[in-house]
Amino acid sequence: MNSVQILYPAMAMFALTMGCVFALGIARYQAIRKGEVRISFFRTYDEGSQPRRLHLLARHVQNHFEVPPLFHLGVILTYATQSASAASLTFAWLFVLVRVVHSAIHLGSNNVSHRFFAYGFSLMMLCGLWASMLVSLLGKSG
Repeated sequence: MNSVQILYPAMAMFALTMGCVFALGIARYQAIRKGEVRISFFRTYDEGSQPRRLHLLARHVQNHFEVPPLFHLGVILTYATQSASAASLTFAWLFVLVRVVHSAIHLGSNNVSHRFFAYGFSLMMLCGLWASMLVSLLGKSG
């Protein structure tokens, strides 16, 4: 397997995160222009209030800076240690796919049960990525 392939899921996750960041920025700009929120609100986030949709988008973007950094670190370490395998690549792509589903749920119906299931499944894929790297590294040391 070409070890560079493990970097593609990280690029896809980056694209998803940036898509969410830009969507939040556009939504904030539009809300300010429509008078739904005062620009001063964003100074300290406690001067007035913001529409619920902006709060949801902001929370979703924040979520992309909680667990996904562990994914990016796992991908980088898998690549750097030359531990990429079919298993690690599968776990990485499944993580990204489930994070896309999680985003669709969170920003769509926001069904908490479905969102929790997607979140939990993404955590299992993240653990699989790290476990596959560990197995590869243990195999190399023996």
